[in-house]
Amino acid sequence: MNMKIGQVVRQYGIPVNSLYFYINDGLLVPPKRNKQYVFDERTIEDLEWILELKEMKFPLKTIHRLLSLRRISNFCSLEDREERERIFRQQDESLMREEMEVSHARRSIHAKLAAFTRDNQQSFQTGVPLRSLDLLCCPHCNEELMLDDARMNQRYVFEAKLSCRCGYAAKIKDGILQTQNINTSIYDKPDTTRELYRDLPSKTLSLFEQSYRWLENKMEHIPHGKVWVEGYVNAWFFFHNHIDLLAKNDTLIVLDKFPETLLAYKRVIESQKPDCSILYVADASMTPPLKKGIIDCSMDFFATNEHNFYHPDLYLDRIRPYLKEQSLLLGVYFHFKKGKQSIQKLLKDYPEASCNNFNEHWFMESVKQHFKITDTEDCGFSVNSGENLGLGFHVPGEELHLQPYFATVKHSFEKNTDI
Repeated sequence: MNMKIGQVVRQYGIPVNSLYFYINDGLLVPPKRNKQYVFDERTIEDLEWILELKEMKFPLKTIHRLLSLRRISNFCSLEDREERERIFRQQDESLMREEMEVSHARRSIHAKLAAFTRDNQQSFQTGVPLRSLDLLCCPHCNEELMLDDARMNQRYVFEAKLSCRCGYAAKIKDGILQTQNINTSIYDKPDTTRELYRDLPSKTLSLFEQSYRWLENKMEHIPHGKVWVEGYVNAWFFFHNHIDLLAKNDTLIVLDKFPETLLAYKRVIESQKPDCSILYVADASMTPPLKKGIIDCSMDFFATNEHNFYHPDLYLDRIRPYLKEQSLLLGVYFHFKKGKQSIQKLLKDYPEASCNNFNEHWFMESVKQHFKITDTEDCGFSVNSGENLGLGFHVPGEELHLQPYFATVKHSFEKNTDI
């Protein structure tokens, strides 16, 4: 019985475009009647054999060869029958190899899943490192802080009360040093589910990766045994996925106004079992209980921008009292070029924001006062930040640039010189 293409599609459940592909490729050679293909008995036999061979995972090129042998001799000759058998044996061997590869891949996946389960089950809790207690002091009178009611082990303090004779008080809770200075801005809240990392377009993510690599390259030339600081991590946090860049004798101070954010990151970082010591400090005042002149290196990934959402001055000036004279400063400054509409939207969404935020000229001129930028590079720009929470004020079409920088502290004889 002859069949039209529509009937074949319905009976065999084959997409019509697949049938036309088989016809155009010569796998099927149906006759035409009134300019329409007709599937006669021979064509149907070819189709059914094609479908059977496809179930055996034969590639189309091999199916074409088998069809050609059948059409030429119907496997009457010994040579054609031997070739048919050889093709089937080769396919069997190919499937065996594939089966072994799939089996090996599944075993590897099962091993990884078991390792993931072990990692999730193994608890690794950190607290305030004992060796970082020497970095602390009263922010009011600079005296040593007293530690009471401590729960601790040989390496960490997990819970404790901190106090000074002058009356200053703080606490260690969940392994985080928490002061009484809490956030009061109604325009900011803790991002414990990391919404700022969601919905970033691929172009913006590529800029992030370029700036990461720039910073990593600079860090390769910095010796270990340093005290690092990174602030405003409720925005973006460089070290949370670059913690392996720090060595066992490095100390990282993580500053943020929200203890909730610090606790969320602390748990993420604990799962990586870092070698370095990490001191988490929750303080919204920009005058944390740290000694002056203790920091060797500062990491600023959007911290300057985040600071200017709520304050008019330069973030680096706020941390300057805690820097050593030889301190190194690394960071990435975000800025617009011809971003008038974006800045207008920023100031509307964040009434406390500085009008100089995301302003490259203001940033460079402000840095000049007390610091010296020795290297910087424009990593490029994005014209659309998508629906991302942190950059929702970015008006599509305006250029948002990411500019990594490397700077040092200016000494007194350099204070009035240009970069």
